[in-house]
Amino acid sequence: MSRLGRPFLFCRYSMRILDEELDSRGQFGILQDLQGQPVPHGKRAAIAGERDTLIMRPREFKVDGHDVFSWSVGQIIGPKIRAIYDQNADKLKFEEVADGSVRYSDFIALPKFGVLAVDDRSSELHLGGRQAINRLQSVIDLVDDAKIDAVFYASPQEVRNALENWSLTKFKFTIRPNNPRPVSRLAEEMSELLKKEGIAQLTGSAKPMPGGHMQMKGNGFITAANDLTEAGYGQISVAGLTEDGLEAEIKKPRFDLDREKNEKIQEKPRELRISIDDEMPEDEIFKTAARALMKIYMVN
Repeated sequence: MSRLGRPFLFCRYSMRILDEELDSRGQFGILQDLQGQPVPHGKRAAIAGERDTLIMRPREFKVDGHDVFSWSVGQIIGPKIRAIYDQNADKLKFEEVADGSVRYSDFIALPKFGVLAVDDRSSELHLGGRQAINRLQSVIDLVDDAKIDAVFYASPQEVRNALENWSLTKFKFTIRPNNPRPVSRLAEEMSELLKKEGIAQLTGSAKPMPGGHMQMKGNGFITAANDLTEAGYGQISVAGLTEDGLEAEIKKPRFDLDREKNEKIQEKPRELRISIDDEMPEDEIFKTAARALMKIYMVN
C-alpha cells in the first residue's frame, strides 16, 4: 500500500436491537443520540469508571444516489506522566499533566447494504481499524439491547473479481497437488507437474514487469493457481489497482495441507484494504471510499 495513501479496511456490518435489523434512519438516530457521550471500553474500564470512548461527527450525505453515513470513534487520552530533566541538579523530575486529546478513526458506511470502510491508520492520532471497531461496539452497547457486528470480509467471489478486474501488482500463493477432487484442465496440468517431482507444497510471489501489471486471463499461471485454491488446494493473496485506480489488497490466509482444514480456513474473514489519496479534502476522501465500497461489494 502507498505510504501517501490513507488505508481503509472494508467490512460487512449489521446494527440491530434485539433481533431486529435497524434501517438507515434507526442507525443514524443511534449515532446522533450517542454523539459526544464518553463510555467505558471493556470491563476493567467500567469497573474503574474510565469513560474514554465516544462517537463524534455523525454526518449523512448522498453519493451516486445512495445514503452514506460518516462518523468518527475516538479515545480520550487521560493524564500522562512526563519526565523533566534539571540540568543544574542533574536530576529527573516526574509530573502528571492533563492531556485531553483524542485518538480517532473515521467510518464511512452504506447502511442500506450493510458495508462500511474504517480508517486503518495507527499512530499517536489514529486508533487503527480493529481497535476503532471494538470501541464502536462499546459505545453502541450503551443503548439497551443494541448491537453492532462488523466482519472484515472478502468473499471468494470478490477475490475472483479482483483477479479479473484489478491491475495486479502482486500475486502471492501457496498451492499443492489436487487429490482426489478434480480441477480444471490447466490446474490439473500444474498439479501433475508438482506430483511428477514430488512437490507437496509450492509457495511463491509473482510480480509484473516494471511499469506493467498482471491480470487473470483464463489460460495462465494465475488461473491455474486460483483454480487449485478454489478447489481447496491452495491459498492466495492479491494486490493491485482497482478499476478506479485505487491501491487495494486482499490478504492471504494461512495454508494447511489438509484440504478440509484448508477450506475451513478459507471460510474465515479476510482483510480487504483500500488506500485512498490522502491529499484530497476530507469530504472527497469519504466519497471516494463510499464509491469503492459500491464497486467492491457490487452495489448498484
